[in-house]
Amino acid sequence: MSTVHGGISTTDLRMVGLTAEEVLDFSSNINPQGTSERVRQAAVAADLAAYPDRDSLLLREALAGRLQVDVGQLLIGNGSTELIHLLARARLRPGGRCLIFLPTFGEYEAAAALAGAQIHRLYAAESQSFRWSMESALDTIKEVRPELVFLCNPNNPTGVYLKHEDVARILDAIGQDGLLLLDEAYASLADRRCDSGSLPLSMLPSDNLAILRSMTKDHAIAGVRLGYLLATPGLIDAVRSLQHAWSVNAVAQAAGLAALDDEEHIEEARDVIAASKEFIYERLGSMGIAFTPSSANFLLVNVGDAVQVRTELLRRGIAVRDCTSFGLPRHIRIAVRQREECEHLLRELQEVVDQ
Repeated sequence: MSTVHGGISTTDLRMVGLTAEEVLDFSSNINPQGTSERVRQAAVAADLAAYPDRDSLLLREALAGRLQVDVGQLLIGNGSTELIHLLARARLRPGGRCLIFLPTFGEYEAAAALAGAQIHRLYAAESQSFRWSMESALDTIKEVRPELVFLCNPNNPTGVYLKHEDVARILDAIGQDGLLLLDEAYASLADRRCDSGSLPLSMLPSDNLAILRSMTKDHAIAGVRLGYLLATPGLIDAVRSLQHAWSVNAVAQAAGLAALDDEEHIEEARDVIAASKEFIYERLGSMGIAFTPSSANFLLVNVGDAVQVRTELLRRGIAVRDCTSFGLPRHIRIAVRQREECEHLLRELQEVVDQ
């Protein structure tokens, strides 16, 4: 099953006669500060001649110390996508039941389909600002009794951030026979006022909870792919048994270690995101363009025809995410970047929608 993602496609660029260097990328939801110099230097210094540590032990130990969890509760992956697929294989048998909170990241459904699972879907409506009815969600979970539930929090592409209390209610409904994969890929860059949404790691180990995080987003290292899974040692062992040898390369491990010592970089990014997002809200409102307020570092904008608007913006050197693959053909998703870059995007968007 092929899944559509953000990021600039070389094929698309060739169609409009541009190179990646000539395009402002609003389609990837990464740290608007870019990659820090500390991380760049660590990546350059990695020993390319030596095999990487198959267990990513130094990185796991560093993460365990920061998160105050046991090393055995951590698995490092080649981006969070690899871990999603491995976990689905470890937990879902053919014909098993899986529930996905939609609209959301397409790899959940792709992973469940490859595992041969029955896929149940719980949709959120635009009329409700894409927030799920919690009572309906709990009823569905109790009726379906899924073996695996996928929940992105804050959610991609809507930016909805469920409170800790709501996630805890979902866990209670799942019970001990199921598992919630809570994808917190965007939690570090979320609004400060929403920090309580991130589950306390004191809830681990828990037999019905696994937490997924992405260093790719936090530290703008999408080119090397890096994510990690937090779960019980037994589940971590089951997932690790399916992982290919040397899945996480030496450059990624070196970059990850350096990134853990550069929390300032994330704090600076959060300041940029907060200021730029406030500007975007104000400008879209004055333009009369509908959007969905977001707790994350991206937001949905209703432009009427996502394919056309994305194509026209790309011709102007701006990449946005067409949300048709999320089931939202009227919407684009835009990442929050530096203020001056956002100003440029909105000027071009105004011209496109006025055509």
